[in-house]
Amino acid sequence: MEVTAALLALLILSVLLLKSYVTVVGAQRWTVVQGMTDTFVARETAMGKRLPFTDITAEAGSPWPTSPAVSTTTVTVGVMPGGVPLTATLRRTKEPNPNNLLDDGGSGTLATNPAKMESWQMHSYLSYELSGQTYVKARTTVRTQ
Repeated sequence: MEVTAALLALLILSVLLLKSYVTVVGAQRWTVVQGMTDTFVARETAMGKRLPFTDITAEAGSPWPTSPAVSTTTVTVGVMPGGVPLTATLRRTKEPNPNNLLDDGGSGTLATNPAKMESWQMHSYLSYELSGQTYVKARTTVRTQ
């Protein structure tokens, strides 16, 4: 009887320790994934700021196609502990400022845009799955010339 009670107490203690271990590991995983995805979308912003303006506005070959078109790519954001890759879906699109001139994708005129400014909003959306839920991080970079 005493041995059975001791084994039952040991089993209950083991289950509680296992549950707390899983909770700690889950929180660490969340932190690691947030760090990797934040770094990836920061890289998107940096790329949008450093690309030559002509590469951004080009109809062919631009990483950001003009809306309503969207480029969709599966990317590896990083590698989780244990060597498991974290993959996500990256969607990109760009929109002209409405005050751009007609040749630059807008509806502006020389009266409303006398300096002939050209401005574009580049949108990047990173969607990934963690613990059965889908999350999306978005960044918008504005470039003006």
